[in-house]
Amino acid sequence: MMRFLFRLILLFLVPASALATETNAVVVTIKPLHSLVQGVMGETGKATLLISGTASPHGFSLKPSQVRGLQDAAVVFYIDGSFESFLKNALAALPERVRKVSLSHAEGVELLARREGGAWEEDDHGHEHGHSHAHGVTDDHGTQADNLHLWLDPVNAIMITRAIAAELGRLYPENQPLYVQNAENQIARLEILDAELRTRLAPLHDKPYIVLHDAYPYFESRYDLQPVGSLTLEPDAPASAKKLKEIRLKIQETGAVCIFREPQFDDRLLQTAAEGLPVRLGTLDPLGATLDAGPDLYVELMNALAHNLTDCLQDPS
Repeated sequence: MMRFLFRLILLFLVPASALATETNAVVVTIKPLHSLVQGVMGETGKATLLISGTASPHGFSLKPSQVRGLQDAAVVFYIDGSFESFLKNALAALPERVRKVSLSHAEGVELLARREGGAWEEDDHGHEHGHSHAHGVTDDHGTQADNLHLWLDPVNAIMITRAIAAELGRLYPENQPLYVQNAENQIARLEILDAELRTRLAPLHDKPYIVLHDAYPYFESRYDLQPVGSLTLEPDAPASAKKLKEIRLKIQETGAVCIFREPQFDDRLLQTAAEGLPVRLGTLDPLGATLDAGPDLYVELMNALAHNLTDCLQDPS
């Protein structure tokens, strides 16, 4: 009885985070997803991020230390078996006790089909390393998936937040109230973000632009933007005269105001292709390469996308 009373007193006198069980056996693949996971975990622990800096799922390879970290994990959060294809062998070798959570299958997450044909080039950069967005790819859950940059819609991020809280609550039931509260706080923040982005981006709905590769359909669909094509250049390979001519023609035919590069890839080919044409160069980053990992990264990432789109697409006058 005395022990029970002591525990009850602690619940009132000590911050809830101080009583939480440490949860440091959580592994996450990419920065935006890591941000959502860390936001739910709060002060109960620190999730391990696999892909940091300017690295990309395109061509990523696990270090031996990361493989060992996966073996010791309690749970691995990732987007989809056909997106982080570098995980395939490592996931297959994990002990049964390790939870593998593909968030493309979270309840309420909506997937968009890959755009093909016309001005939309096949997303082939990095495919020699096994990364694919191909239509009809079957992931480890046996479900077909299309474009998998699904985190770039705050409504999907809300659904993912709920799935993360439920999964962590099953693994660490003693922390469940904290996860629920943290998730609700994060969802409220995401709802505010969604409303703010809708207002900020409304003036851009009729501004055509071209992206390096088709990574932004969720963002574009949510905020009624007007992408008109993609380029998908091989960043490290010299472009042929024929390819550069095709790109220049695409810029002219689509009436694009801007071409958006990505920090993970060299932009010299884009600069050459755009030379002398009435088009501006901007930067979009779907992963947050230059942002610090943590619970604030997701909001910072989405605000950066809105800022960079506005900066390039708005009239310079």
